[in-house]
Amino acid sequence: MSSKLCAFVLPLLIATSAVAETPVIFFPVSGPYTVTGTLRAGQPLTIHYALDRLKKCRATYSGMDTWLIAVEYRFDYGTFQEAYVTNTSGYRREPVPATITAPAGARTLELRFRNWDRGGCVAYDPSSWPIYTFTLQQ
Repeated sequence: MSSKLCAFVLPLLIATSAVAETPVIFFPVSGPYTVTGTLRAGQPLTIHYALDRLKKCRATYSGMDTWLIAVEYRFDYGTFQEAYVTNTSGYRREPVPATITAPAGARTLELRFRNWDRGGCVAYDPSSWPIYTFTLQQ
């Protein structure tokens, strides 16, 4: 293989490998969560959330789902941020993965999920404290 081709292909292989190794936190319909891969400071991670895990607050309007689930997350006990784990497909909500990036030097990640609807109903998973807590590798 020529050096020019190697210079082009090698970064692509490394980037593809890094994407394939992005850790995933999976929250199934019931039971405990699972983590595949290693959660690291300064790196992205993906969250998959089964929507039937949080069934409260599911208002509809004219046949359309008018609710939304977000993952609220924070690093090192800082301020909560959020990313959506639902998207609209036609008149229905469907799950979508949320990818977030841990800041360099972060040591902990905390998660909770919030569902709310147009009627003002709000529900959380977990429904009370403590929230889901993870240790990040450096």
